[in-house]
Amino acid sequence: MKKGDFILISYTASVKEDSKVISTNIEEEAKKAGLFEERRIYEPELVIVGKGWVLKGLDEELEKLEVGEEKVIEIPPEKAFGKRDPKKVRVVPARELSARGIIPRVNAEVEINGRRAIVRSVGGGRVVLDFNHPLAGKTIVYKVKVVKKLETIEEKIIELVHRWVPRIERKQISVKLINSDTTEITFPEAILSQERLELIQRGIARDIQRYIPAIKNVRFVVNVALQKQ
Repeated sequence: MKKGDFILISYTASVKEDSKVISTNIEEEAKKAGLFEERRIYEPELVIVGKGWVLKGLDEELEKLEVGEEKVIEIPPEKAFGKRDPKKVRVVPARELSARGIIPRVNAEVEINGRRAIVRSVGGGRVVLDFNHPLAGKTIVYKVKVVKKLETIEEKIIELVHRWVPRIERKQISVKLINSDTTEITFPEAILSQERLELIQRGIARDIQRYIPAIKNVRFVVNVALQKQ
C-alpha cells in the first residue's frame, strides 16, 4: 500500500489492557462483544491511506500491508487517542452543574460548554470532571485485514458514494466518466426518499473532487421508473 490508495478493510479494535472490544465492522464480532446494532450495516469499510481516516498508528501500518493480508497491530496511546493529560481533569462545585440542570453521577458523561467530560467522583459539594478522551492513555489493538484495493476511478467513486448512502446497494449505483474531468452518477429511484438529499449530494461531490482531483464536475441522475398507464 502507499499513501492515497483506496482500500477496503475489515477490522476489530480492542483495548490492550482488558481486551474489551470497542469497535468492529464484522457482524459476528459485534454480536460476540455485545456491540451489535440492528440498523448498522456490517461490511468492509473504505479507507484512503494516509488521509487520516483512521487512527494515526493504524494509518501508518496500513502502508505495510498487502491485499488479503491480516495482521494484529498494537497502537500506543500517542498514536491512538493521546496520552492522559492531568491538566484536563478539573474540580468544579456541584452547584455549578446543578445550575446547568446536570445531576452528576460517577462515570456518567456530561457536556460543559460544548466539551464532553466523564464524572470521576462526587462528594463534599465538589465534582471531579475528566475532559480526556475516554480512551486516552490506552494501547489499542487492531486485528485488520485489507480486503480489496480499488484500482479504477469508477470503483473509487462508487465507494465514496456508498459512504453517504450505505443502504443503497453498490450494484444499484451507476458511474460513468463523461470525459477526463466529469463524472455522471445515476441513482435508483429509492434515493428520493433519502432525508437531506441535497446535503448528501453536496457531500458526495465534495469528496469526489477532494480525493480524486482529476474529477472537477459531478452530475447526478435519478433513474425514475416509468409508471404503467
